Amino acid sequence: MSNEKAAPRRRNKAVLENILTTTYELLQQNGFERLTIEGVAAKAGVGKTTIYRWWPSRGALAVDAFLAVVSPQLSFHETASASDDIRWQIRRLVKVYDAEVGRIVREMIGSAQFDNKTLELFNEGYLKPRRTAAKEALDRGIKQGEFRADLDPECVIDALYGPIYYRLLTGGALCDESFLATIETFVLAGISIKGAVAPPLNADL
Repeated sequence: MSNEKAAPRRRNKAVLENILTTTYELLQQNGFERLTIEGVAAKAGVGKTTIYRWWPSRGALAVDAFLAVVSPQLSFHETASASDDIRWQIRRLVKVYDAEVGRIVREMIGSAQFDNKTLELFNEGYLKPRRTAAKEALDRGIKQGEFRADLDPECVIDALYGPIYYRLLTGGALCDESFLATIETFVLAGISIKGAVAPPLNADL
């Protein structure tokens, strides 16, 4: 008999994708509060032990399912204009949130206030990468001569995205074009080098 330890079992890609897809479907149908490991296992046709082997909690599974579906939809464009890229991404974010995704984000952020581990996973897996991408766009704008070199990226990102998340989390109307244009007027115009920022973007997403 070999004394070598058995190699850890790798995640089967097809099973993994099935579980994540099923989890996201249940998030859409029932919301985060009603999501259960038992429900996912039954709908996906897998054992609970398989899920618990790969995810330690309902929150961890929900975050991974959310990331798998939503993150690719919110990637930054990278064109010759960092300002236009930011404008495009803000509108893309609002469009994606103005549906079931927005409700899921609201529920997950709300529930995570009572679950530090889920909050950490959501921050690390979703919110921080979004901020990193925004910082990279601001850095490009500085290097390309669009934005002032002395801007504070953290403050700028809060000013750009804070109103969107405030409206999302308080349950009001999300953001229309007029509201987004106002944000741009006060924020992007404030950090731009005179004459470098284009007029508000009106192109369809």
